Amino acid sequence: MQAKAPRMRPVTEAEAAAIARFARSIGVGPESVAANPYVLEVPGASYMDVFDVPRPLERLLPEVGAMYSAGYYVGSIEGEEFRPGLPLAHRLARLCGLGLRCIVLDVKGSMAFLYGKEVQEDHVLRFSEGLAVVVDPYGEALGWGVGRKVRLKTKTQALVEPVKDLGWYLRRGG
Repeated sequence: MQAKAPRMRPVTEAEAAAIARFARSIGVGPESVAANPYVLEVPGASYMDVFDVPRPLERLLPEVGAMYSAGYYVGSIEGEEFRPGLPLAHRLARLCGLGLRCIVLDVKGSMAFLYGKEVQEDHVLRFSEGLAVVVDPYGEALGWGVGRKVRLKTKTQALVEPVKDLGWYLRRGG
């Protein structure tokens, strides 16, 4: 018996809804995440990678057969949840200040973030609660982080916790 090959297909309504929920949660429309979303369907896989496929390339997909990627990788869908990828942070970083939920770190905070360390409030130039694109002071995307407020004895402090960052390959041995 021959195993089924992976294939690219347009997202279902449920998958499109997961992308839309994610997009709204970070302050952008679903078209900012993927104007023409396709998933890579791999038989037996627990998640599906999501790509933004250019319209001219879309016409070729049925003719290619087995395929592992096409277009621009934006993240993955597992169950009913969309999980953003690092390339999507780069794509969206230009929208900081235009509605996108962003966290801006100073140089020292950027280094800590890239080393997978929590960033303290004194290194945060612009804060946003929840999942956000994290950028350095020059607007370059560093990855995805979660901004949260923590109550201390005498005050509330903002912290940024890395979720997915560019430094991961260094920490995991390349």
